[in-house]
Amino acid sequence: MAVCVRLATPHMAATQVACVRFAGSFLVLVLATRGRELRPVRGNAGRLILRGLLGGSAITCYYVGIGRAGAALATLLHSTYPVFTALFAVLLLGEPFSRRLGGALALNVVGTAVVLGSPRDLGTQVGSGTLIALLGGMLAGGALATASKLRRSESASLVTIWFMAVGALLTAPSFLTGTPAWSSTLALALGGVVVTSASGQWLLHHGLGFVSATTGSLAAATGVLTTAILEGVLLGQRLPGRVVAGGLLMLAAVGLASRQHPPAVADEAVVD
Repeated sequence: MAVCVRLATPHMAATQVACVRFAGSFLVLVLATRGRELRPVRGNAGRLILRGLLGGSAITCYYVGIGRAGAALATLLHSTYPVFTALFAVLLLGEPFSRRLGGALALNVVGTAVVLGSPRDLGTQVGSGTLIALLGGMLAGGALATASKLRRSESASLVTIWFMAVGALLTAPSFLTGTPAWSSTLALALGGVVVTSASGQWLLHHGLGFVSATTGSLAAATGVLTTAILEGVLLGQRLPGRVVAGGLLMLAAVGLASRQHPPAVADEAVVD
């Protein structure tokens, strides 16, 4: 998804790409579920809207970061969200915080720093992109903790559909400033954004029904490694050795965290 966003942002504003992502994914998921995953459990509507607002803002920051700092670097900084997810999960969801989990988070942070390299090499525009991407990671931490709470009583499809709907409404005003010139390149890039976003987000929510919020976020954060590799292969950019080394540290963090039993497992009745 990140690489597709990188291909689309030179032709369309990042906020507009985010809107297409949300609206397109919403339509795909509603069609896939035949509209049967729309009514939440009583009392969950507010949490679903909050998850959508936090996640929609996080994604918008992420896409702006990609446009300014590149897919690999923005994904890297956005992928610090496991630290913020752990903070929210411990404080708000009552998830236990063990030494093993602390070690996993430390590995994730070190891996992030290794992939980033020296900040002295960043220009002004890239620097602002990194800050925006990091803000997106903070918001994503709150969104994932909220999604983990919702998965105890809602299906992955419902949580994802509501997320996409709220995100589409949140970013729709971006088209008031006009629309870009359409081309086959832009259409293909946006199509890639929608397909990878709908499937990836559903898989994330599905996984949160089986593991803790922190473990799930650590697993999802390894997307920084595949993003860097794909960006290097498809866009012809050199892949520094530190990207691989940092990615391996992040994978090690997932392995360490996954050995900790989750505090709660979603009810089988709501697991897709």
